[in-house]
Amino acid sequence: MPSHRVVYSLLQFAPHPPKVIEEFPAKVVGVTDGDTITVLRDREQIKIRLEGIDAPERGQAFGTKSKSELSKLVYRKSVTIQKTGTDRYGRTLARIEVDGKEAAEEMLKEGMAWHYKEYSTDEALSELEINARSANIGLWSESNAIAPWEYRSRQKSHSAPIVSSGGETRGAATPSESPAGSYWLNTSSNTRHNAGCQYYNNTKRGRACTASEGKACGTCGG
Repeated sequence: MPSHRVVYSLLQFAPHPPKVIEEFPAKVVGVTDGDTITVLRDREQIKIRLEGIDAPERGQAFGTKSKSELSKLVYRKSVTIQKTGTDRYGRTLARIEVDGKEAAEEMLKEGMAWHYKEYSTDEALSELEINARSANIGLWSESNAIAPWEYRSRQKSHSAPIVSSGGETRGAATPSESPAGSYWLNTSSNTRHNAGCQYYNNTKRGRACTASEGKACGTCGG
């Protein structure tokens, strides 16, 4: 009796975009940053987080540019919201169709966002990031680009309460009381970077410093 084999296509197991649970038309009335917008639906404002991407924070390089690119793409336009879920902040997660394009895909193509791999296994989005990175497009033009989730982690760590030796909890150190090492001085440009900045301890020439040394970084505020 001949043996039989069941051959499974690799595509059967390939990650796909999350399932759309609701679709509705809306108008974009606000853009918070490169991955968050506000839309108007039947006189109700809804905060939308773009599914599958994470854009630079406002304090990061390309943070302002990323917001500007998303604004050009969707602001004041009629869009189709394809809801995929809700995030922990209560925002609607969704894919956004506008003028025949998908917003998250366009942001990745332009090098204005990262594929948010911690929460997305969409291989199409991953490929778009890889292509932009290979071509040094947008934020990938910088060799030391820091992912937004890493930036937020540094900021959170930097602002964490300080526990004294006696167990007393105090707020985060103010610039006047911050010890040396809380800031980084680029000795070539005499520019001071805080611990959340992408250039902190990441310049060709530099050293740890205090808040009173050098001039403040135009991106992180020093």
